Amino acid sequence: MTPKTAGLAKPSQGEPDGAGTTPAAPIQAETAPHAPDRAETGQAASDQAKAAHVDRLLAAAVAAGVFPGCVLVWGRPVQGFSQMACAGTRGLTRGRIPVEPSLLYDLASLTKILSTTSLLMRAVDQGLAALSTRLGALDWPLPPDLSQLTLLDLLTHQSGLPSWRPYHQNPELREPARLKAAILSERPLFRPQQMTLYSDLNFLLLGLFLTEVFGVDLATLFRREVADTLGLRRLGFCPAGDDIAPAEDGPRLGGPLSWPAAPVLGPTPLGRPHDDNAAFLGGAAGHAGLFGSAAEIWRVVVDWAAAEAEDAGRLVRQDTLRDFLKIRTPAEGPGRGAGFDIGLGPLLEARGHLAYTGCSLWWSPETDQAFALLCNRVHPTARGSRMEAFRRELAELLWRG
Repeated sequence: MTPKTAGLAKPSQGEPDGAGTTPAAPIQAETAPHAPDRAETGQAASDQAKAAHVDRLLAAAVAAGVFPGCVLVWGRPVQGFSQMACAGTRGLTRGRIPVEPSLLYDLASLTKILSTTSLLMRAVDQGLAALSTRLGALDWPLPPDLSQLTLLDLLTHQSGLPSWRPYHQNPELREPARLKAAILSERPLFRPQQMTLYSDLNFLLLGLFLTEVFGVDLATLFRREVADTLGLRRLGFCPAGDDIAPAEDGPRLGGPLSWPAAPVLGPTPLGRPHDDNAAFLGGAAGHAGLFGSAAEIWRVVVDWAAAEAEDAGRLVRQDTLRDFLKIRTPAEGPGRGAGFDIGLGPLLEARGHLAYTGCSLWWSPETDQAFALLCNRVHPTARGSRMEAFRRELAELLWRG
């Protein structure tokens, strides 16, 4: 399928995202008409050339089997300029329908920044938490070696907790108190802040923390604090309907490919998170479970950018956001802010995250650049993906100029 590229206007609160496509064109804020100067003309030509290159790159990725299809949105959020492109089909073995801009994708670990980190920033702004909050100050069943852990240690993956556990294999752990106790009983692999080890367990705990301090479940909390605040209708947990890209077909492993005890499970139903621990917890967890469309993710980025640049965001105050964006880990290790990963290579200094399903989100406040890629590289199977090389090529293209 030939990719479709379109300008992305800011939709109104009642407008469905991604409706219609038009030839690639920059979207500028409304101003009085004026003759474009040489710099504006040069920028417009550069944007058009980049859009054409994006179309070719996405088409080549689909043809090479990197993913069945995708939606990409990129631009300069503070300036109010963005473009969108989509390519391929929803799936190969099922859902052989051309991708439309409004298609929902399983965002997997983008949940960590779009939901959990956003909600923690809201909690800080509302006086319900601080990055320095110690788990030992909570009424939690903590062993002595975890009592000094802080929310920041969890957000930066410096807790020492193991990277993953198959909690979905124990039905008793659906109960939040039992799950919390199971995570806190894990033997730390190193002392807090000694090193960095990416761990879903950190964000499972953060999700449990959020439900306690706000007093509602995560799906309701995200809808109330984030989606409703920004007027979003297609970004959230537990989506209904069939306008969703399929994930992995069966048989498949029920956990990371490196985990030897992962059971073989069947195809992932539409709307069920590909992550089995998130699905086990009802579809909403601190580490995974969120689904969304590119246009609505872009609106979150635009709000972050407004907060960072002018303290004009609706989700978070400028000082809180900047505190979360600050690099917190040693220079020799993986760069991490509070919840946000720090990019490498062409994305150096950008903030964002990657997702196991293939999605990615990166934003640079310094250069006013951002992009979100939504795809389902785990369909029909998670094996043999070429995502790493594609991600690098895409970042080099979008961050150029």
